[in-house]
Formats: sequence, structure tokens, C-alpha cells
Amino acid sequence: MQTIQQERAKFALDHVMSDSRDPNVNVKEYKSYAHALPAMIHINGLGQAAAFYKAKGDMHQRLYQLLSDWLKQAGQPYQGCDDLLEGITQQDMHKYRLAQAEAQALMDWVKKFTSAYMVED
Repeated sequence: MQTIQQERAKFALDHVMSDSRDPNVNVKEYKSYAHALPAMIHINGLGQAAAFYKAKGDMHQRLYQLLSDWLKQAGQPYQGCDDLLEGITQQDMHKYRLAQAEAQALMDWVKKFTSAYMVED
């Protein structure tokens, strides 16, 4: 049985490795946006940061989808929701706070793995 930290790490690594092999990924942008997202969540909150990343598209959208996929899965605050923003706007403040903490913890791993595995040309 894995700890939640191990599950986060595996999830982040799988996504980062998949995106690093995708020829459509702009590695420099992806890394930059991955490193900026935790600060944006801290300053503006998960809802504002998620809405911004979803609206921007491209590399932002990939990171939005990564967060959404994690927070919607079984055992997570927005389990059963179709989309991260749906969960944010329809669930209570307790779940929002849990989701925000989960997002920060996941993004710590994403940042580490983008630095380790995404090599810029």
C-alpha cells in the first residue's frame, strides 16, 4: 500500500513523463507555468488560478487538466465531478480548502519532476 505522498508523486511523474515525450509540448513554457502555478494558487486561491489556467489554453491547459484529473479521482475532494471548476463552484468550503492543499502538494512534485525530466532544447 502506498502513502498519499507516493500516490501524488507517481501521478505527477506519469503526467510529466507523458508530456515530456509529446512533441507538441513547449518544454520551456510548461516548466515555467508549472513553477508559477503554486504561487498563483497561494496568492489568488485555487479557483482563480484554475480559471486562469483553463482560460489560457495550451501549456496552461495541460497543467489545469493535470490538477483537475488529480482532484477528481477517488479519494480526492472533487471525486465524481466532471471538471475541476465544477467541483470548485459546487462543493463546500471545507472541500475547497482540502483541494487547495492537495493542489499545492501535487504541484510540488510536478515542479520537481519538470526540473528533473524536462530538458529544454
